[in-house]
Amino acid sequence: MKIHVEDLMLYHSAPSKLSEATVYSQNAPMNHEMNDTAKKQYNLLLDIIDLCAIYY
Repeated sequence: MKIHVEDLMLYHSAPSKLSEATVYSQNAPMNHEMNDTAKKQYNLLLDIIDLCAIYY
């Protein structure tokens, strides 16, 4: 997953329909461990969510 700073800075979300919702759950086995790439991507996603919470 390669995201450039310019892409993040110029990003505009597309309007979505409010009638649809997606739900995700933490349903991995207890002994499951993410690989390093997945951990980096997940942490990047959490950082983006934190930035959105600040600016929106």
